[in-house]
Amino acid sequence: HIKDLKPGKALDLGAGEFKDVKKLIGLGWLAKGVDLKIGIDLNKIYISESKPYDLVYSCFVLQFIKNKDTFIKTAYNNLKEGGNFYLLAMHKFDKQCTSDLTILSLNILLKNNKFKIISIRLFDHYDDDPTHQHWHKLIEVIANK
Repeated sequence: HIKDLKPGKALDLGAGEFKDVKKLIGLGWLAKGVDLKIGIDLNKIYISESKPYDLVYSCFVLQFIKNKDTFIKTAYNNLKEGGNFYLLAMHKFDKQCTSDLTILSLNILLKNNKFKIISIRLFDHYDDDPTHQHWHKLIEVIANK
């Protein structure tokens, strides 16, 4: 879990409204976010001028990425040796998304890109945001470079 990690430098891939960047900063991280909204297309390799990072973080982005291998390479290439990659994505069976992700496909994708998987789990989560209010089937991954 992110709260269990010692804060350092973090990069949020697909930061959206930068809410998670603000949460990371609140937890003591020196955090930066990138997103298509600021001109960063994560279907292409992105290398931050501020790399390496202790943590690369991404929530609810991978299921929308066409070039998933490139996205995973971006995460790996921006991490320092021993750094952690935290990923949360919608599973293939999530009714609100057209994801093709499964635990097996993520496992293969991460291992093909040299990540060591610390934990990978599938779980149901109720989105209680007033504009949503429905269940999601999610995959959470913590991996290490």
